[in-house]
Amino acid sequence: MKLQGEELRGEYRRTVELPRPDGTVWRFVIQPLSLGFSRELRRQGITPPARPTRVVRDATGKPLRDGQGLAVLAGDDEKSEYQADLERYHQRMAVLMIAEGLRGDPNVEFSSARPTGEGSWEAYADALIEELEGAGFSAGDVGVLCQEIARMSQLLPEHVKGKRDSFPERREVGFT
Repeated sequence: MKLQGEELRGEYRRTVELPRPDGTVWRFVIQPLSLGFSRELRRQGITPPARPTRVVRDATGKPLRDGQGLAVLAGDDEKSEYQADLERYHQRMAVLMIAEGLRGDPNVEFSSARPTGEGSWEAYADALIEELEGAGFSAGDVGVLCQEIARMSQLLPEHVKGKRDSFPERREVGFT
């Protein structure tokens, strides 16, 4: 793609420092996520768990029904299995985001091999989680790296809101 006659390269990186309790500093070179990052993960089966539902009941225990006679359903976020699946999904997304954001750092090498073809991305993400935990990463370290990669990728809420606000308001078109 060209902008004002110049070929766009979009190759930019920056260094993030993670201070350690012993006074040392881990330095990582991060890059933004590719445009198709989320789409590729969905294609590889990394998707949020389906939210469980339950039938809404009245005070006597009978199911409530809508105008068409169908039972009214509500989200049931309290199920422990769903909570565990949701937490695992978020952990996988975080470590996959980090692995992608660190791909351009020549000093970082993961033992976990990135799947090729139809390899299991869930197993890859789980191996990355174990690898980061084994290397001494804390939840805060993962959070900092994810936040900085998201900032470079312009995915933070203030970026999204700013982009959304730059679009004209949608107007409803009425027919007479």
